[in-house]
Amino acid sequence: MTDFNRAPNYPISLGERLRCRRREKGWTQDQLAAHAGTNQAVIQKIENGRSLRPRKINEIASALEVTPSWLMFGEESNNTLNTEARTVAEAWSRLPEPFRSRIRAEILHYAQTTLSN
Repeated sequence: MTDFNRAPNYPISLGERLRCRRREKGWTQDQLAAHAGTNQAVIQKIENGRSLRPRKINEIASALEVTPSWLMFGEESNNTLNTEARTVAEAWSRLPEPFRSRIRAEILHYAQTTLSN
């Protein structure tokens, strides 16, 4: 697999990474959907940021020849998520809106504050 996460200007969101990688392969949303065993509407929702924890992430990542962790989080890793990250990701997937939006905003705020200091 290519080490996409080292590219300095690579997209930062799941939808942006998916769209960019799909376009690198020269595929339409329909073509990616066919390769991943899903439909175009699913791909469109992910690219538009309306699906943040897609059920077919493994299949989509495989079709795009990237790891699910890179596609989801922008991190390339030979390892699976550690226990803490997996626990948080599983809990996150069960949260409804508007909780996700509020928590996401808080996390990004704290991360930015920490990086600024």
